[in-house]
Amino acid sequence: MDDGDLTARLQAWARGRYWELVGIETVSAVPGRVVNRVRLREEHLNYNDVVHGGVISSLIDSVAGGAVRTLREEAEIRARPHATSDLHVSYLAPARGTELVAEARVVKMGRTAAFTQVEVRDDGGRIVALGLVTFVIGGRREPAG
Repeated sequence: MDDGDLTARLQAWARGRYWELVGIETVSAVPGRVVNRVRLREEHLNYNDVVHGGVISSLIDSVAGGAVRTLREEAEIRARPHATSDLHVSYLAPARGTELVAEARVVKMGRTAAFTQVEVRDDGGRIVALGLVTFVIGGRREPAG
């Protein structure tokens, strides 16, 4: 599968889901690496006019999960879905501007867990948050019946 297909696959998968509600978009995807962004709107801001931490953590979780998806086939994901088991966010600076861009990379992909790192930058290129996200990969599902 080429990189354009990976990007399109992630974009299609996110339609109608939470990420679309928040405004998170997949910009690019290659095996083990994904870039997502959120174009900031008034409702993303807290009372100090900076981006709410929940928006940033959602961006981190979505981009990390996308990076893991790029290393797994759809049939494998259906049989053994992955889910966030640990999400650690370090907020380094107040996030302002017109958009945030997050880049995730899979650090280690195992049989039962995947480990990712994420950097979030504002539209000036300044790092505003770092994330470490661990995913558990479920056991094989038994057929219904």
